[in-house]
Amino acid sequence: MIDTMLDMARSLSTLMAEESEQLSSHGLCADHAETVGAKRRLVAQLDTEIARLNREMPDWAQRASEQDKAALSEAMATLRDAAAHNITVVDRHLSLSNEMIDAVAAEARRLTGNRGLSYHDTGMIMQRSGTSPISVNTRL
Repeated sequence: MIDTMLDMARSLSTLMAEESEQLSSHGLCADHAETVGAKRRLVAQLDTEIARLNREMPDWAQRASEQDKAALSEAMATLRDAAAHNITVVDRHLSLSNEMIDAVAAEARRLTGNRGLSYHDTGMIMQRSGTSPISVNTRL
């Protein structure tokens, strides 16, 4: 009964540790969408398994053997540590990405001003206020 939770917790810990390592050593050179999706699926599966056990056998934690309790405790502690490190690394990269986009937008405003021109199909040229749109090509 606890083996499934142990496998999921260990897999999630490993996945988070690998992602943290990749982000720490290589930056954002790889697409992490698959990793994020896998983390979400594992979290959902783990949550579902715990909810199922709580529903079907509310005293499952007390009925578990001492060996299972120790293994589950160790797996959850490892998961907690991996998640704490992962969130620190991911937050750092998100902050750096936002700072980079802000710097590019500020430079675009400096070079082009805060107003843009739009040519309409009627032949009118209208000035618009606001920031020029910024996009980042991540495929370079």
